Amino acid sequence: MKAEESLALHGMQIAIDRLSMEIAAQRHIAEEQARFKDLPEWVTLEQAAALKGGPALTTYKQKSFLRPCCGRNYRIVGGRHCWHREDVIGWLLVTDLELKRYADRFSVRLPENYEKRGAE
Repeated sequence: MKAEESLALHGMQIAIDRLSMEIAAQRHIAEEQARFKDLPEWVTLEQAAALKGGPALTTYKQKSFLRPCCGRNYRIVGGRHCWHREDVIGWLLVTDLELKRYADRFSVRLPENYEKRGAE
């Protein structure tokens, strides 16, 4: 009987662990959604750059390949280049290491010094 009880307890512990992991994953998703809930539908370069950080705004202005969608896929909203919220959210995690792969999605060629950064 002890072996059966031990097996049942072990099964319950596994179920509890799975539920704990699922709760943590759902909490993470909710936190990510809350993080961007105030992001407008259309995001200017200034807003996007402030969220991402890293380079100065002038760098983003001078190097279009560092912008959301590598400077592509924008729309003119109120006379300004804007990107859709979902495009900006996807761009926020792109570092120089992933930039080549990201630029390839938009058929953008990077300067040689940036091409090499992804190879490191």
